[in-house]
Amino acid sequence: MRKIAILVLDTPIPGLKEKYGDFGDQGIAMLRQSKIAEKYDFVKFTTVGEFEHPSLQELKDGVYDAVYLSGSRSDSFDDSKPWIRELVAYLREIIQLQACDKSFKVKLIGVCFGHQVIGRALGLPVGRNSLGWEIGINKVVASGSFKETFDTTDFYIVEMHRDIVKSGDLPQGWNLIGSTDKCSSQGFYWANHVLSFQGHPEFSTQFTNDLVEKRYEDGGFSKEIYEDVIERGKQFRNDGANLSDVIMRFTEEEGK
Repeated sequence: MRKIAILVLDTPIPGLKEKYGDFGDQGIAMLRQSKIAEKYDFVKFTTVGEFEHPSLQELKDGVYDAVYLSGSRSDSFDDSKPWIRELVAYLREIIQLQACDKSFKVKLIGVCFGHQVIGRALGLPVGRNSLGWEIGINKVVASGSFKETFDTTDFYIVEMHRDIVKSGDLPQGWNLIGSTDKCSSQGFYWANHVLSFQGHPEFSTQFTNDLVEKRYEDGGFSKEIYEDVIERGKQFRNDGANLSDVIMRFTEEEGK
């Protein structure tokens, strides 16, 4: 069996973990919606805090085909947390190997926080979005080589963020996958190497509703935000299942 390393970048959410597990469990459940995933085993690493991860030597030896970076409630730019600094440095080394070593075949997959730390590894600025939170199911207008490769025009994905990768020059071969009204950097695509999403393809509509309801009850979100998310869940489809197939097709890409 081929393997994908799942880096879990947050602790489980109290009150939701019993039903949904942690962000790594949700990522695995999403990926397994694709038939391609039948070829793969998924190995979880608790990266938050202690920074567990596959060694670079394991990646060079081909033990894992891809590294998946989960979302997190932490700020991706919070360098007061050693594990975040270590993660960014680790990703920088992986991206350097991808660019310079033709024998290195490991792919990077990132969602939300995972997308943002990939941006940091590239040297792009990451911080608060001046337009505020982007929450609930939103339409992403696909663009660039991502749109062409995966024959995708628009897709609907759950957003749950107020931090973004800000504008900056991308290395040769890198493209943005699309944009929304609130965020121009909805993910990266570097063929055969990197695919990331600012949104959460792993979040079901029901989980999103439950999470936002909990945040509303805890005083984190306003009633207006809560009601808007519920309405978006009724109005728009959630393309998580379709995106699982896109991600798994990406893991099968070959070439440099």
